[in-house]
Parts: sequence; C-alpha cells; structure tokens
Amino acid sequence: MSSPTPAPLLRDFIDIPERTSVSDFVLKLSDSVADADATLRDYVVTDRLLANFDEALGLIRSAVEGHASKAAYLHGSFGSGKSHFMAVLHALLRGEPAARGRDELAPLVAKHSVWLDGRKFLLIPYHLLDARSLEQRVLGGYVDRVRALHPDAPIPAVHRTDALLDQAAALREKIGDDQFIAGLPGGDVEDEWGETEAFWTPQRLDAAFAGAYSDELRRKLVNDLLTTWNKGFFSNAREDAEAFVSLDRGLTEISRHAKELGYHGLILFLDELILWLANSIGDQQFVSREVQKITNFVEGGDTRRPIPIVSFIARQRDLRELVGEEVVGANELSYQDTLNLASGRFDVIKLEDRNLPEIARRRLLKPVTTEAGEAISRAFDATTKVRREVFDTLLGTDSGSGADIDAFRSTYPFSPAFISTLVHVSSALQRSRTALKLMRQLLVDRRETLRLGQLVPLGDLYDVISSGGDQPFTEKLKAEFEMAQKLYELKLRPYLLGQYGLTEEDLDAARRGDPLPAEAAGRTRAFTGDDRLMKTLLLAALAPSVPALRNLTARRLSALNHGSITSPIPGGEVAQVARKLADWAGQFAEIRIGEGDDPVVSLELVGVDVDSVLATAKHYDNEGARKHIVQRLLWQQLGVPWSDSFFAEAGLTWRGSRRTIELVYGNVRDPNDIRDEAFHPDAPDGWRLIIDYPFDDGSHGPADDRQRVQELLNRTNARTVCWIPAALTVERRNELGKLVIIDKLLEGQRFDSHAEHLNPDDRRRAHAALTNQRSALLAKMQGVLRQAYGLAAKQATDVQLGFDDHLQSLTRALEPKLPMGATFNDALRTIGDQMLTQQYPAHPDFDPDRKGDPVRLQDVKVVLDYVRRAVESQEGRVEVDRAQRQTMRRIANPLRLGTMHEAAFVIEGEWVQHFQQKAASEGITGELRVADLLRWIDEPKPRGLDPIVAHLVVATFAEQTDRAFYLHGSQVVPAPELGKITGDHALREESLPSEEDWDRARARAAAIFGFQPLALRRGRLVALFGRDLSSQASRHRDAAHTLVSRLEQHATRLGLDRESGRLATARAAADLLEALTTARSAKESIERLARSELSGPADRAGKSIASAADVSAALVSAPWDTFEIVAGLPEPYAREAETLLADLRRTAEADELTAPFAPALRRAQAGATALLRRATRKPEIVYVSKRDHEKPETVVPSRSDDEVRDLRPDGGERPLGRVSVRVEELETAVEQLRAVARDHSGATIEVTWRIVS
Repeated sequence: MSSPTPAPLLRDFIDIPERTSVSDFVLKLSDSVADADATLRDYVVTDRLLANFDEALGLIRSAVEGHASKAAYLHGSFGSGKSHFMAVLHALLRGEPAARGRDELAPLVAKHSVWLDGRKFLLIPYHLLDARSLEQRVLGGYVDRVRALHPDAPIPAVHRTDALLDQAAALREKIGDDQFIAGLPGGDVEDEWGETEAFWTPQRLDAAFAGAYSDELRRKLVNDLLTTWNKGFFSNAREDAEAFVSLDRGLTEISRHAKELGYHGLILFLDELILWLANSIGDQQFVSREVQKITNFVEGGDTRRPIPIVSFIARQRDLRELVGEEVVGANELSYQDTLNLASGRFDVIKLEDRNLPEIARRRLLKPVTTEAGEAISRAFDATTKVRREVFDTLLGTDSGSGADIDAFRSTYPFSPAFISTLVHVSSALQRSRTALKLMRQLLVDRRETLRLGQLVPLGDLYDVISSGGDQPFTEKLKAEFEMAQKLYELKLRPYLLGQYGLTEEDLDAARRGDPLPAEAAGRTRAFTGDDRLMKTLLLAALAPSVPALRNLTARRLSALNHGSITSPIPGGEVAQVARKLADWAGQFAEIRIGEGDDPVVSLELVGVDVDSVLATAKHYDNEGARKHIVQRLLWQQLGVPWSDSFFAEAGLTWRGSRRTIELVYGNVRDPNDIRDEAFHPDAPDGWRLIIDYPFDDGSHGPADDRQRVQELLNRTNARTVCWIPAALTVERRNELGKLVIIDKLLEGQRFDSHAEHLNPDDRRRAHAALTNQRSALLAKMQGVLRQAYGLAAKQATDVQLGFDDHLQSLTRALEPKLPMGATFNDALRTIGDQMLTQQYPAHPDFDPDRKGDPVRLQDVKVVLDYVRRAVESQEGRVEVDRAQRQTMRRIANPLRLGTMHEAAFVIEGEWVQHFQQKAASEGITGELRVADLLRWIDEPKPRGLDPIVAHLVVATFAEQTDRAFYLHGSQVVPAPELGKITGDHALREESLPSEEDWDRARARAAAIFGFQPLALRRGRLVALFGRDLSSQASRHRDAAHTLVSRLEQHATRLGLDRESGRLATARAAADLLEALTTARSAKESIERLARSELSGPADRAGKSIASAADVSAALVSAPWDTFEIVAGLPEPYAREAETLLADLRRTAEADELTAPFAPALRRAQAGATALLRRATRKPEIVYVSKRDHEKPETVVPSRSDDEVRDLRPDGGERPLGRVSVRVEELETAVEQLRAVARDHSGATIEVTWRIVS
C-alpha cells in the first residue's frame, strides 16, 4: 500500500525567502526621517494606528498652540512599531507627499492641516541604552543632530564652559590681548553685531569672561572660541556625563537654538529610556538622580522655553513596576513619588499588539496568487475543525493580541497563542529583532519542511529566540536564560538524542529536506515532537506571565504544538504527552508535575548541581530498599495502612459486607522468602493474596514464580491467590534505585550532611529540586507498577513484555482475572469479589451500585422493625417511611425477607418454608436451635452472611413463626438484639393465654397500670406483656402491702370494714400484685391478671395501687392524739368534733377512687386544730372603772406563761402574770402575789386557779 501524498510546502503559497536579512523589518529612525518614501511604502495603517496618530498630532498641536512643553509615553511591546510610528509621524509633520498621499491617512491630514501648514518641526531620535546620563545623551544628541542637519550653525550652549573659559583666559594672559583678539573672528566683514572693525576689545573680553551663563556676550565668546582658539574642545564631551549643563537648562537652550534655526517645535523621540533605567535599577544613587530629571521634559525651572518641546518616550514596561520589583524601603517610596508625578503629567499613546495580525497578513503572509489565498483559506477552515479544546488553546486567552478567529485567519499558520507568546517572550529575551522578523526567521528555518495545513508549533519559538545572540534586558532574566540554555544543551537535548539514537548530523539532514530511511525519519519526527515540548517548558520557565504558558498541562502542551505528537486514536496524543512528561520528571529534577487527571507541569530553572549531591548517597540503593519502597507504593495504592511488615490485612466491602483479605509481600519463587505453609491463610474461612516483587535475582523471572505456584497446586488446595508482576526494564530499575536514593536523602536531617559542599541558598534550591524529583519519580513509578501488575497496557520501555498470567490461584475452582485499566484499589476489590464469590456464591448483593457502603447494625434494626410491623398487621404489609425505603429495598429484597414495593413492604415466607423443610429433613421437632438455623442459611449454597444479617434472618423467622428466644432453658425477654444472638440460643413456640383471658388482661392492665399491649395475641407480645406486668407488680407490691398494714392498724379508729370499701380494695390489689410477682411465666401472669378477684372494678384497684405510697405516708403522719383530744371535748364543742371525725371515717371507708384519703386527713387535721384553739381560748375580761362605770375596759389575756403587758383604760400598763406550782409549793405563789399587792396598794387583783393534773 502506497503512502499518502504529502501536502505541498507552504513556500508555494506565500513568499518565504531562502534566508533572512539583517535589514528585514528593521527601521532606523534617523534614516527613515530622510527617506519618507521607503518609510511609507511598506507601512500598514490600521484603524487603531490611525487613532494613535491622531492622539500624537493632537498632543503636538496643544503644545504649539499653548506654548508649553508636552510629553507622552509611546507604549507598546517589543516589535509593535514604535520607531516606524515616529518616522511616519515626522513625515506627517513635514508634510511629506508620501504621507499625505496615503489614502488611509487622508482624513487625518485633512483634520490637522489647519495648524500644520506653514510650521516646521525638528525631530531628534535618541537611543538611550549605554547613556552616561540624560544630559549626555539628550543634549549631546541634539548637538550631533544639528551638526548633521545644519553644519554651519553655531553650537548650542549646552556644555559646561567654565573650563573652556579658564583655558582661554590663560592663553590670553600668555600671548596678550592683541594676539588673542587677532585670533578671534575679525572685523573684516560685517558680523551679526553690525560692525565692520574688530568686535572684541579688552573691555568686552573682560565683560564676557566675567559674565553669567546666560549672558549674551559670554555666549558669543564661547562660540567664537570653539571656532578659533579652542576648536574641538567638546569633541570628547559626548561621552562625558559631567560635560553638560543640567537637563532643565539644556532643554531651554536647545529650544532657543532650534527657534533660531527656524523651527516651531522640537520633537524628541527617546527610545529605550525606561529599559536604560531598568538595567541600572541596582545602582540606586544613579537611578535616583536620573529619575528626578524625567519631569524636566514637561516643565522647567528656567524662563519659558522659546518653542515647545514635545517628547515621546518609547516604553515596553512601566518603570514603576520595575521599581516595585527591584527596590524596597524609602528608595522605593522616593522613586514612586517621582514616577507618579511624571505619570500624572505624561500622556500615554498605546500601540496595541492587536495591530500585529493585520500587519503580518499584509507584510509577511500575503499569498502569492489569488489561488494560493484560496488554498490557504481552505487549509485554515480545516484547522478550525480540530477538537474544541485544542482550538480553544490555539486561540489563546490574551485579548490584547487580538485572540479571535479573524486574527487567527490573518496570522495562519501562526496561532494567536503563538503570536501572544512571541510578543511577550521576545520583548523580554532579545532586543534586535521584531516580532515580524522572528516570524520571518521561523518560516525561513522551516522552508523545506513546513507544509500547507500545518501550524508553526510553539516550541519552535525557542530556537529563534535562543539563536539570535541577544541578551535579555535584566540581570535576573540573563541568569535564567543562561541556565535554560545550559540545561537544554547539556541535559535535555543529549537525553533526547540518546533516547532516539540520533546525532546532530541526522537532524541537519532532516532540516535540509534530505531523503531519510523510513525508520530514521520516524525517529527524527519523534525527536522533533519531544524537543518542541521541552522547549515549550523552557519558554514557560522564562516567561511565566505569558497567558498561553500559564498552567501548562499535557493537554495544553499537545495543543500548543499541534501536529507534533500524533496518535491514531483521537485525543490519544494527550496520553502520550502525559507519559513523556512523567518520564522526564523522573529523569530531571527541574521538571515538576502536579496532581490531578490533567496535572500542571512546569520547569524550574534551579541552577544547582543536584547530581553532585546524589553521587554521595549511592550506597543507599540496595535490593532491600527497593523492595521496601515498592511495597510502600503498592500499599498506598491498594489503600492498605502502612506498617513496616511484609504482612497486612486489607479491608473491603463485598456486596455490602465487610471482609478482610490477608496480604503477604514476598518472592513467590523463593522458598526461603515464603515457606510452603505461608501459602495458607491464617483465618479458617479467610483468603490470602501474595504479592510478588517486580524484579528478581539473576536470570529469574515471573515464569519461575508461576512454576512454584503450579507445584504447590499439585499438592494443596488453599484459598490463596498469587499476584505475579512482569519484570521492570533496566531503565526503570535504575530509576527505582534513584528514587530510593532521593527518598533516603530527604529523610530527616540526612540531606544536610550530603549537601555540605553547597552554600545555604544552593542547598535550599537543591532540596526543593530533589523533593520535586522524588514526587515525579513516585508518580511515574506508580504508573510503571500498574503496567507491571497487569492493570495498564505494557510499554516496552517500562516492563519486559511476554508475561500476562499475573493472577495464579491455589484454589482449583477459581481462575481470577484482572480488570484492565483499573486502579490497584479497584483491582484489589475485583480480586476479592472473585475470591468471595467462589466461596459464597449465594451471598445476596446489598451493594448493587458498588458504592462500597456496608450493611450497618442500624440498617438491619430498621428492617427488623418493619418486619415486625408487617407480621403483626393482618395483611402482612406495612407502609414504610420515605427515608427508610431505600434501606428496605437494599436489604429486605435481596435477602428474600419480603418485597419492598414503591411505598409498602410485604412480608414473605421463603425462610419459614426453608427452615421448616430443613428441620423436617433432619427430624427436628419443637425447639429449634439457632446454631441449626445459621447452618441451614448456608444451604444449599453458602451465603456467608455477616453475623448481623444472619441474625436478621433468624429474628425474622422467629417473628413469622411466633417463637420466643430461650437460653439455657430460660426465656429471654426481650428477645436478644441483633448482633447478640448466639448459637446457644433456641427458639420455642409459646403457649398463649385464651382469647378471653388476653382481652380481659389487656383491659385490666390499662385500668390498673396505665398501659395496654397490642390486640394481636402473639408470643412476642405475650412475653413482653408478661414482663411488663411482672415489672409493674414488683414496683408497686411493697407499697400495696404497706398500705394494707397501715389501714388495718387504724381500722378501729377509722371504722373500716375488712370485707368492703378501702381496706377490701387494698387487700385485693396487694394480692394481685403478689400473684403477678410470683407468676412463673408470662402466660400465667396474664391469666392471673385476667382471673383475679379485685373486690370491684379494676379502676378502683388501679387507683389503690397508684396511691398506696401516698396514703400510707398520710396515715403515718396523721395527728391521731389530736383527734382523740377533739373527740373528748365538752359542749359546746362536742357536736362539732363528732361531725369532723365522722367525715374522716366516711372517707376512710370509701375506696381511693371515690374519695382520696390523704386530702381528707389534711382537712380533718386542720379542722381539729382550729377547734382545739377555740376551745382553749380564755374568755374576754371586762373591767369596770370606779370613775366611769359605763366605760368597759378590754383586757387582752396573755397566751404564755411569761409576763406580758395589758393596757389600762388610760393607755398605761398594768402587770399581769400567771404561775403554775405544785400543791406543796403553793406558799411560794402566795408570797409572790403579796409582793404584787404591796407594789399596787389600792388596786383590785383577780385571782383564778385551775387544777392541771
């Protein structure tokens, strides 16, 4: 089959010369001013440039008409055409026909002719690089320009003249006035002063020598001396920074001088001013001095300048940015203040990069014929049909460069991303070649290989940047550029040449278009593609701010170099690039790869010899260390917690069940490494996975490992699988050794001891570089291990081909397979699934979506709860809460407990039938042991259920068959929780109370104890009912018996009847509680409750039981003595007392539900106390005064035995007392009374007595 015909070369469609010229796309401003025709011939005027010219002319007009100096930054990237712009601007100012005749400029000429006509402007171009000072270059440049244009004109007074005058004065004194004057311009002709005889006299010479700088006589003397006695005095001044007056004074002088020459305005074009200052930013004294002068271009300290000076300062970067990067502290503040002041006075005319596509289309990429243009358009249309992410990357994100499809069409075969990068990178890395010139160079270099339909890869830009001999502008960039060149020439390029077996001569032949053998041509193409990727990384390291070079990934690298890496599978080139990057990152410490599916890749220019550090640590590399780091990588990818042991356990969730697989890491081939008994798992029902190393001693390989497994299989059948990898290639084993060394170096403080020969800064950079390389090697080795262990397509560069039997089983019935493309963790789950499926083929799948969620105890509890509800419902179904439906569907359905429909769960009897059939087949009747049920679950095929799931099956069977749990002959109430059921438990069918007893007991329980079980009469509910009855009885029994005892104690006082009322109800309640407490079974408890004699309605007994403690306490605390005293009160209190006590007896006789007793006792106590108080109160005493027998006196009797005061009618006080004495001590009381009488002679004393006891 013949190969397809290649597309024609692009040189057939656009003009691509065989070589470039130094003058290509280069404009020298001084020459362009003189040759306006040549300047305008190739100049492309875009709409944006037209607006820029309008801005510039407007600025000049405002300066001329306002008689004020102006300045503007002409801002544009390198190669944006600033010099060309100034040349065209000068042609417009001079009214050159070549400018006025351009159709694009006609509106502009018409607009500004009104003020331009009749005016003359002097344009002075300046190149500031290497200037000694602004004065030296600006003022000296003016002198040079004027001498070239007006050789007969006087020299402007911009030099320092003190030294000149001192030398002339010495000469005058030496030769005398006559000879000195004779040597000066004579009076033979009329001079500018209108005199015909000799102008100079001794008096005028004295005045000139003594005159100030601005003195006209001094100025004339200086000019005459420079043309006679001191001719050539300032010939060396152009290189002397101190030879000129200040810039402020000098600008005023050249303004005056230009006016004298007939000019209306002075136009200064200062190129490279900002870069000149930027290059000296480290010399803070110099920069501070020069920066202060910038404002002189718009303002001066001298008198008004005779004609305005308009300065255009070419700028690629704002000096304020450079100051911010390089200067700190007070100097930065000073610079920024000055720069901000200047910025506020300077206009900005921005030459945008968006002009470049149109300029390139017209000047560089113009089709040679109409047909050629159509062919190029068709090729571009085909390019737009590439994958969207590729086209978006080519289109770029830099709107400043006109990144749209029209711009792409204009610059084809250069993409907008390429153009953006070209502008940014060339501005930073070289000076002499514009963007157009670099594009021309790229086309010339690929004249013999670039075909129609191909794009210029971004990586090719590095060649033209690095081969021009230019140096970057800043010292930092110079150092980085040198590091990049050194890295590429000494490491990257030799590595690629060696990888593809090529020489520089082979590549030269390919560049020339010489015919090559197909195999060699293929290797050359592969080298070129890789070379472009590496060069793109270098460009990104040198210019990280370029939008197209930010966050480079394999996908973006492939797109930016579209066509360099190809794949038969659409998009497959991205995977190829990713593999290449992983290889390089492991090889070179400078290349760093991030994380993620499409990780960011970068190249860091370290500039430190890390190889010298690695050379001191080679002894760390040995086979044991290699095994160790491979195991660490495997365990990490398998998701196994790391421990420094060759044995581990891997947990996984299989079909919703938590399982464990034993892992062993060792050499399957070697009996000394893994003994025969190690091929059996420790757990009786467990599995073991033995993982071999991806390398072996000598000539041994994976086939030897497989052979030992086959020998073991002949004499054993173990639940063990051996995972045998393919062997790594020598190159990858060497990289593994390098990883071991770096990993050891970076442990703890070990690195410092191996990097003592480096200075601290280099040591820090070396550590960072090695850390980066370790990360890259780890990531790469993870991919290589996936190949070795059969999880990814094998690459001949990574592993030895020919071995694919990676899984060898010692279980004859198991032939495990590996999932191609899976991760190690997923592969472990797949292997585990095959192991456990072989062991437990009937295990239900509780995880059909493979989310890895195990069945939890809470889940099975939810299922059991709904199973019970369904069993206890008449229809065998129950509505399930929305939140629990998925749990029911996930567990109950595959376990065949029932069917979870859309909203309702319906119980099914499959397990009941299964267990009953098994029991019948084994002749088991009556009690069923849980151990047997668990055994029958795994028949006819093993299910291997988790214990909690197996317990759920057993509990469901118990619910459906109404069986109760027993342990060692005793019923377990409540039934054991899931997870706590053991093989020692048994299930029995319970005898149930009669329907009549069940209903009566339920009703009595509600009345007596306040709870009522479900109406359904089932074993579980019977057991729970019996338990609850026993609990309630035990709780209230003691209080009930105490109540009976207290009531019987006071039965006589209260008049209680033992056969009715309160006491009878209390005794019946106590007997019921006793009966319930001593019942031997739940059934017996229920029957006793249903059949007991309660001496009345159950509600009365319930009330008696509930209030027993309170009533007993009230009986204990009642004031029975008080009640006895009250009962013995005489009239008029006796009848009231009898009524009070009769009420208490009536309440006591009634049951508690009818008449609560404790409140009645409290009322009786209060009534008795009040009655006694009234009965013992003294009668009111009335005293009749002798003075007024009609006015009674009320005496308030004392309430105590202590002396108190009673009031007399007149408000005074009289003594009142009371004593209690025994009969034999009566005389003492009489004596006290006599003493009172003596103190109150004439008073009347009342004496009363009462026998107390």
